[in-house]
Amino acid sequence: MSFGHELPEARWRWRYRDNPSGLALIELAWHGDILVGHRAQTPVVLRVQGRDYRVGITGGVMTHPLYRSQGVYARITVVQLAREADAGIVMSLGFPNSLSHRVMIDRNEFRDIYEIPVFRLGLPAPSFLAEGGSHLQPRHVVELAAFDQRFDRLWERVRDDYALITRRDQRHLQWRYMENPTARYRILVCEEGEELLGYAVCKRYQQELHLADLLTVQDVQVGLSLVRQAAQMAVDGGATALSLWLNVSHPLHRRLEKLGFRNGEPVTYCVGKLTTPQLPESLVFDFHNWYLTMGDSDVY
Repeated sequence: MSFGHELPEARWRWRYRDNPSGLALIELAWHGDILVGHRAQTPVVLRVQGRDYRVGITGGVMTHPLYRSQGVYARITVVQLAREADAGIVMSLGFPNSLSHRVMIDRNEFRDIYEIPVFRLGLPAPSFLAEGGSHLQPRHVVELAAFDQRFDRLWERVRDDYALITRRDQRHLQWRYMENPTARYRILVCEEGEELLGYAVCKRYQQELHLADLLTVQDVQVGLSLVRQAAQMAVDGGATALSLWLNVSHPLHRRLEKLGFRNGEPVTYCVGKLTTPQLPESLVFDFHNWYLTMGDSDVY
């Protein structure tokens, strides 16, 4: 009713019950026996300068069409934020649409972190596909059917390369992508011997291939090789563009921009609110400190 289509029960259970980081916090608003509001916080583990903290990702925000503009969402958010602090969740992070963004900022005292653009390459882009934009030897990239234990070792290797990054170990990745009952993802990995140098997770949406997740060691060539293979996958499937989120401060962003990637729509709000004083505001509200991909949102 809120979004114009049915929410499958399997997706609700997957997102809010089966998350390896813990059960979601769910707040409901009722008017008599009518459910008029729903707001959920999916817990994830955030790595912050070498330490792990629990944060909540806002999602499943729904207000009955007949009860909109009556403060329902703002009120249930206040109640839920108090529950988050009691549950040891140090921050609420959200990617709201234009309807809920101003409510979160004006009434619930969230703060804007950034407006994240889609970073897109129009396809077929033959010069990019031919060399991946580099005269260096391309890395070995293959497709996998599932996330294996090597992803744990990769996560251990790279997790402290970023000031702020959500956990991307094998269990989390398997849940987030391969166990999702309503979406199909494909996994690309860059290998060196028995170990991984990086991975990319791709999902088709209409005429575009979304690069939903990307994580590599500190080697731009690894990222270029993965993105090139994703672009080839997109072309082979008849897609007309490849898109991702990538922080402008990341070295790979600079290389991809030179090779034809451009910022564009849709632009996604990223907002946050600290529920406890454990994290420094100067760190978490500076987008340059974050490593976020499309897969951090509940939309992609």
